[in-house]
Amino acid sequence: MKPTEAMELADKLKANMMSDTLKIRFLNEVEARVHGEIIMKHEHTAAQEECPVYGLPEPGAEEPEMLVPDKYAMMYVYWLESRIDEQDREWDDYNNHRTLFEAEWNNFFDSYIREHMPLTAAATFRV
Repeated sequence: MKPTEAMELADKLKANMMSDTLKIRFLNEVEARVHGEIIMKHEHTAAQEECPVYGLPEPGAEEPEMLVPDKYAMMYVYWLESRIDEQDREWDDYNNHRTLFEAEWNNFFDSYIREHMPLTAAATFRV
């Protein structure tokens, strides 16, 4: 999922007055968490060393894919919806969207750790 796709879907699902600049900031916030708390603590490639930072896309420019695969990408939309709810002080909706976000976060995390060894893991032999 690309950042603008997440923002557009969040806008369709939840009416809001939040600026696109603020939505990009919130997407960068969750992307930094994915990078720091999951990817950098497990085996990763040299290309994954740097955390991506998104901005508003230039017209006609190709937009990058975010770190989380599409299977779990609703996580980004739930995160934006929870931040919109927080700004609007809609606490019941906030709790619901935050719960949905946490569920997707955990699903992605579980999937990621099944496929990538932790960096602290050391091969040992028992005799």
